[in-house]
Amino acid sequence: MAFFETNDGVKLFYVDKGKGQPIVLVHGWSGDHTTFAEPIESLSNNFRVVAYDLRGHGQSDRTDQGLTLRRFARDLKELMQHLDLSEVTLAGHSMGASTGFEYIRNHGTDRLRTFTILDMTPKLINDEGWNLGLWHGEYTRSDADRDLTQMYEEFEGFSRTFMKRTVPYLNATELEKTLKLSAANSPHVLAAMWHAMVTADYRDMLADITVPAQIAYGEKSTLYSKETADYLNERIADSTVIAFENCTHMLTAENPGRVEEVIRQAAGTPATKA
Repeated sequence: MAFFETNDGVKLFYVDKGKGQPIVLVHGWSGDHTTFAEPIESLSNNFRVVAYDLRGHGQSDRTDQGLTLRRFARDLKELMQHLDLSEVTLAGHSMGASTGFEYIRNHGTDRLRTFTILDMTPKLINDEGWNLGLWHGEYTRSDADRDLTQMYEEFEGFSRTFMKRTVPYLNATELEKTLKLSAANSPHVLAAMWHAMVTADYRDMLADITVPAQIAYGEKSTLYSKETADYLNERIADSTVIAFENCTHMLTAENPGRVEEVIRQAAGTPATKA
């Protein structure tokens, strides 16, 4: 466990465990590196696994600057340069996948071996020409404006509604526990990054993903649909769609063993025998 300082003076927390071919894991909005706690442990037996807290998240600096996906992608580039990583198996969940899209748009695929996308769309906002975004095509720009206003006024209220819809099976106790974890984040950081996601559109760069890609989705995800995964599959030349049965958008928590299996397969090494 260590800290790395970016070129604009923000300290990012990361773990670097194991030896061998590198794997870099990027968590999603409002999470941290522990999103991948179990895969980090198991994969580090065979690989060098790097997982970090995005700026404004977890143990990284709670900064007021650089709260854009372009800066997040720059942070990823600088971290990989700092650790001298190449032939990287990159995996991102939700906003972590958006960070990967942005990284490839700005910095190419030279350092990458593969890219694993865990339940994410290339464009959150739905409109007349696009219905594969958030909430299975229902989320519009006016919805985003409303949500951003609520985040700044009362983040707990937004978080409660969001989590109930994202993970509908949570009981009251589980929901309150989840909300407590969410409350540890800085509302202005999360609002800024929500804005970054709702204004992003990666449909025009999907053909630039020239490394093999794995496109995983939760079959019970209330956020994104199978059709979203199929859209990505059609536009990323060397890609495969992987369904997570009985999983929502929170598939990293619901089936971490399957996440490990997918990433291990992407890295090109078969699973170890029990």
